[in-house]
Amino acid sequence: MSACRAPSDRPPSPDWIAQRQLIPLYEARGFKLQWVDTAGESLWLYARRVARHWRNDTTFWALAGGVRLVHLNARGDTLSVLHCQQGEAYPAQHLFIAQTLVHLRTADSLLLETDRLEWHQNRGLVYVPGWVRLRTPTEFIRGEGLEYFLQTRQYYLRQTTGLVQIQAP
Repeated sequence: MSACRAPSDRPPSPDWIAQRQLIPLYEARGFKLQWVDTAGESLWLYARRVARHWRNDTTFWALAGGVRLVHLNARGDTLSVLHCQQGEAYPAQHLFIAQTLVHLRTADSLLLETDRLEWHQNRGLVYVPGWVRLRTPTEFIRGEGLEYFLQTRQYYLRQTTGLVQIQAP
């Protein structure tokens, strides 16, 4: 014979909010999202798995498995393509953080490899806090810490080593 139990008068655990924040608000597989800004540029975001989370009053998307971010100009030309294994997208801050086996290829044949990259879309800035390898048609450079400005296609790299081909006049 079974009976219903009376509700427990025990108060919830003090860390119940932290425990609740670990549970995704939304989860999906085979995810594709498009962001379009006021200038007409767009970002296409693909991932095998995505979950929306809430942490410290901020909503973000955790992405995993074959994450790909494609940046297009207003005419639809590909400006850059980013591949990684894991990522976090913060739509309100226009920020994408890529982690694990990160590869970024731009339209001007720059190939960037690292293990962590921050893409600040509203500032047109790609920031790499740690090690980075850069390859262009004339350069192969390694270093620590990178700032790459997407509009001007200029980059600043600290602690560099590598090979640079200089054109003879």
